Amino acid sequence: MGRLVEMIRRNNVFHVVLTGGEPFLNFDVLEYALKEFHTSGISTSVNSNLMLATPDKIKRLRNTGLDHVLTSLNSHDPEVNDYMVNKNGAFHRIIQGIKTTIDKGVRVSANMIICRTNKDHIYETAKLCSEIGVQKIFATRLVPSINVENPTETDLQLDREDALNAIDDLLSAQKHFGIEIGTLIGYPLCLLGNLDKYREFVGRGCPAQRGNRMVINADGETHACTHESNSYGNVFDIGIKKAFKNMLRWHDGSFLYQGCKNCQYINVCGSGCRSAAFSYFNEMNEKDPLFVGRKDIKHHYRLDIPSEINRLIDGNESFTVPETIRFRPEKGFYTINIRWANAYAIDNDIAEFLINKRSAKKTITLGNMIGKNPRDELIKLVFKEALVPADPLLKTSLKNCVKKGCSVNPYDLPEIFS
Repeated sequence: MGRLVEMIRRNNVFHVVLTGGEPFLNFDVLEYALKEFHTSGISTSVNSNLMLATPDKIKRLRNTGLDHVLTSLNSHDPEVNDYMVNKNGAFHRIIQGIKTTIDKGVRVSANMIICRTNKDHIYETAKLCSEIGVQKIFATRLVPSINVENPTETDLQLDREDALNAIDDLLSAQKHFGIEIGTLIGYPLCLLGNLDKYREFVGRGCPAQRGNRMVINADGETHACTHESNSYGNVFDIGIKKAFKNMLRWHDGSFLYQGCKNCQYINVCGSGCRSAAFSYFNEMNEKDPLFVGRKDIKHHYRLDIPSEINRLIDGNESFTVPETIRFRPEKGFYTINIRWANAYAIDNDIAEFLINKRSAKKTITLGNMIGKNPRDELIKLVFKEALVPADPLLKTSLKNCVKKGCSVNPYDLPEIFS
């Protein structure tokens, strides 16, 4: 782990998720890694079922700087949950682990793996999560293992009607309980159809194709996607940069489905889930099993820009670049990191303008903003919190108007809809 931390630090990585298996089984190494990453200014999250969480362990992790855990809760029904994780008593241990973690000041999100077994349990599970203090619930469709010969003949499949029903149940839960919602595996946007109604699910896309993420196993082997078995080299042998370069086909559009290539949302959607396509059709560039075609997109996505942002920008209000914003130069562009795993690509000119303004402790206004359309650039940067008002009172008032986390990247949206 020490060697991995040093490699990750040296390659200017922004965010690390420590997962497993179950990371609490190797608790001392988990604690050591979190401490080292946070000392290096690298933000973290942990994926854990929390069945091994104790007040002392969570306190120790909180003291390293950890502030978020993603856990798994597949149903509000103990019997169904325990069946899906193949462990009797798991439900009650998970619930207790969630309560313990939240009690010690660490945020918890919960992920439901959705299949035929629990597809009707989303609303009630979200209700339970909201009652015990979970911040966000994800309803994530199951990607069958490549070892499953015919997933359509098992309870692993989620058909199009079930998928939309699952999303509708999430929206109802958000409305009734105030809990944040999402999915960890993107849906093809053509399945959603009404992108205004389902705007919470527009920004996920395919993280592996975005070109700013990778998976490193404990033994150093690497993957672009958590669901694939193919390795792109061992970082202990070839390093992180070489392994990442070996993932080029994920990043250059090779895995996009041919039927998606003329869709205006291709950069947002990424043809849905590539690993699901492989599981069902044995080709990475096949269609997502939930694909229906761009003709089914009836209502387009528009950025929901709070009126307060427009008012401040048009009033020539001053903005600053927070010290927490991180930049990394790439080949022909920069990657900007807002917080956690929320990172996206921006033009060199814009990135260097922001870096220079922050270094000189100068403010940015509509009057001195650069770009082909300075107002649009400013709106996107404020919307994503890459810029905040210089006035502390205005900064506080605007804080509740913008969405935190991995929302849609405005730079990927078709211009006519942004």
